[in-house]
Amino acid sequence: MFGPPHKRRLSAAAGYTWPTSLYPTPYEILAQPRGARYDKALFYELVKIYHPDRNHTAADSSIPQSVRLERYRLVVAANEILSDDAKRRAYDLYGAGWRGNRTLQSLYREADRSWRNEPGNASRNATWEDWERWRRERNGEKEPQTPIFMSNELFALVLCSFVVMGSFAQARRASTHTVTIVEMHEQKHATISDGMRRQQDEKAPLNRHERVESFLRQRDSWNLASSTDRDSESPS
Repeated sequence: MFGPPHKRRLSAAAGYTWPTSLYPTPYEILAQPRGARYDKALFYELVKIYHPDRNHTAADSSIPQSVRLERYRLVVAANEILSDDAKRRAYDLYGAGWRGNRTLQSLYREADRSWRNEPGNASRNATWEDWERWRRERNGEKEPQTPIFMSNELFALVLCSFVVMGSFAQARRASTHTVTIVEMHEQKHATISDGMRRQQDEKAPLNRHERVESFLRQRDSWNLASSTDRDSESPS
């Protein structure tokens, strides 16, 4: 009823041509209808045709070795996807495992990297404050105003500045007070010197007898003034 096994395998590749699309799918490479049960018959035939260790006939010499190796790689990759139900489902849903042998995990990694590079993502939120700030930005809320506190170093600097300014003002006031006292002392000394000089000028033209009389009159006027002061202070 059935012919020899090698005849059945040869018939699987009869009339087969490599897909013409630039990026053929596993279904196109293995001529497998979507949704149908996978048949490996064509896979075995294509492996024989494109295997690098196979001795090629003159009919196959038109295909360059590099093209032959690339087709062999694609045939093996297509069989790996279609022969595994989980990989086939992942390919049907996400295209995983094809075009560069990307796996489902690599697609997840690429999606994660893309998400992390998006502006406003939460990948860098490490503390509670980060999450609160991210939530406010996402909801369009404004940043609440927080009290601004002065650092200890700045507070110490300001305090030292006030101390220096106060000390300078105090020293300036003390210097001004000292200058005022010195000026008053000099003014008093000048007044006394002027009085003594006037007395000497008045006595200069007098002879000895006249100077004695002037002294006595001056003394009598002092005594009279003293007695007058005592009389005014005594009770009546």
